[in-house]
Amino acid sequence: MSRQQLENFFTKAESDKQIQRQIQDCGLNNSCIAAVGKKYGHSFSPATVSHWQRDHISI
Repeated sequence: MSRQQLENFFTKAESDKQIQRQIQDCGLNNSCIAAVGKKYGHSFSPATVSHWQRDHISI
C-alpha cells in the first residue's frame, strides 16, 4: 500500500508545480520527500522512496 501511495503522490506532483518545487527542495533527503507526501495525504516511508528510486531512476 505504501508503494501505491508513493506512486499516487508522484502522479499528483506531475501536474502540481508547488509539489514539484517542494520535492526538488528536498534534494536527496527521502525523509523530506515522505514528509511532503504526508502533507498532501499520502503515507509512505523514506525506504519506500529509496526502493522506488532504485527501480525507476538509472544513474
